[in-house]
Amino acid sequence: MGLGMVLIKLASGFVALVICMKWTGTKGISNLTPIDFIWSIMLSEIFGNGLYDPQVKWYVVLIMLLVWCAIKLLFDKIMFHTDKVEILISGEEVLIIRDGKPDHKMLKKHCLDLRDLKEALRKQSIFSIDEVEHAYLEKDGSVTVKKKATFEPVTKGDLNIKV
Repeated sequence: MGLGMVLIKLASGFVALVICMKWTGTKGISNLTPIDFIWSIMLSEIFGNGLYDPQVKWYVVLIMLLVWCAIKLLFDKIMFHTDKVEILISGEEVLIIRDGKPDHKMLKKHCLDLRDLKEALRKQSIFSIDEVEHAYLEKDGSVTVKKKATFEPVTKGDLNIKV
């Protein structure tokens, strides 16, 4: 396979990937769901294998990329319109700290130990579980926290200051 063919495959593949990203929307890496992660891996495999295999024509790579994107779009539409399918595939947020107490059953169910939980809290400048009223493990693996009122910053409303 000559350099010209590699360049044609590379350019057409890049254009197809940009089109796919526009069609399906883009997410930051931290917001990837498991399905988005699998989709990204498959997309790179289709493009990479088609790029370097001399027996695969450039237009076949293009068609494969566009079909894969169409499958992703269809899957996203099904998940958007069917809550049960979305919960089955992507999961849902889980309460892991309730009234200031870690729910060890939920932590274990989601393969999260206390060290991981404490690390996630420290990333939000919370250094003690005692500061937390509720915490949720989100679908993307992040932890969302509601602090106890005594640990929240004072606001102008708390001090009855009129603006």
